[in-house]
Amino acid sequence: MEESAKLALQSAVRSLARCEQCRFSLERKLEKKEFSPEDIKEALDYLEANNYLSDERYAETWVRSHCAFKPMGAMRLIRELRMKGLSNEIAKRTVAAFFETVDESVLCRQAYQKLSRKLKNEQKIIKSLADSGFSYKMIQSVLREEKVR
Repeated sequence: MEESAKLALQSAVRSLARCEQCRFSLERKLEKKEFSPEDIKEALDYLEANNYLSDERYAETWVRSHCAFKPMGAMRLIRELRMKGLSNEIAKRTVAAFFETVDESVLCRQAYQKLSRKLKNEQKIIKSLADSGFSYKMIQSVLREEKVR
């Protein structure tokens, strides 16, 4: 590995030491520091080969931590992961795995309860839940359940 690639690697390791990252975001950070595309590729390939950098691990961590604070549906989670530069395949696989252990309707209900304290207009609540990535079918189901309570 050339000296310039080693410097790119050191910079990438410092970023990874602070928090889990995906290849796309780490690549952007190294570009801003004006490393050459070849040095960036070599450094990131090395990190991936040695399992220090993993888009799958980043996606899993991001989904778990993000849903702990802001309940979101599958559609929104996939969209957010795609916006972070992850492949559609990784995004869909990660979200599907997450919802194998977490019930999406529970997250929808949590979001509904939180929104119903702030918003009184049912149409605004429905729009907000849809914007959060919950399907219309799931939203209607949660609304029916909540009205029975």
